[in-house]
Amino acid sequence: MALPGLAAADVRNIVLVHGGNVDGSTWREVYDRLTAADFNVTISQLPMTSVEDDIAAVQRNLDAQDGSVLLVSHSYGGVVITEAGNDPDVKGLVYVASFQPDTGESGNMLLASEPTEFTPDKLTVFEHGHFLVDEEAFVSLNGNGLSDEDVRFVARSQPMANSVNLAHEVDAAAWSEKPTWAVIATEDRVIAPGLQRRMAKRAGSTVVEIKNGHMLPMTSPDKVAEVIAQAARAVE
Repeated sequence: MALPGLAAADVRNIVLVHGGNVDGSTWREVYDRLTAADFNVTISQLPMTSVEDDIAAVQRNLDAQDGSVLLVSHSYGGVVITEAGNDPDVKGLVYVASFQPDTGESGNMLLASEPTEFTPDKLTVFEHGHFLVDEEAFVSLNGNGLSDEDVRFVARSQPMANSVNLAHEVDAAAWSEKPTWAVIATEDRVIAPGLQRRMAKRAGSTVVEIKNGHMLPMTSPDKVAEVIAQAARAVE
């Protein structure tokens, strides 16, 4: 897909950060559209052993870039980019159906402030502290907008995440100093749409709403890629 009007984009480097219990392949359709438009796109792979480890993984990707960067998250990845985005080469942040925490906030705090069906009873936590989302819960909560075949593949290929990640309190919110965009999934069953709107409003984000479920990078790649491209044109 060719995205219109991208020749004037000042930021050519884009780093995409995936959500919890999934991997970077969830960005594939967005990646294809952005690289076709001649952006330099890197997809971080998070170890999910701790938020600190995830931030370090993104930082290594940022260090590998030549020039300014637009940093993009999905879901839990918003916790990560909110801290990693303090890197001076990051010129803007895009949150896609994503947590957008303030300093001192955690994912758990945000979820509790406007609950959905994504509750602790939907998780299997193992002795080592890592967890998986139960398959049927994953299908029902993440699956709207995806085929049953696709969502079951993603559910069954989950990498385990450390349960402490959602308790991590952000040290310094990069969005307080940098321009941000928020792509709201209006039918999200994981992070409530109202919560997404509230986080975006307090951050002063440019808001785009897409009528689809939580997995927007997979369900609505055209629209998501266009917002990212618009952000790249806007930042300096």
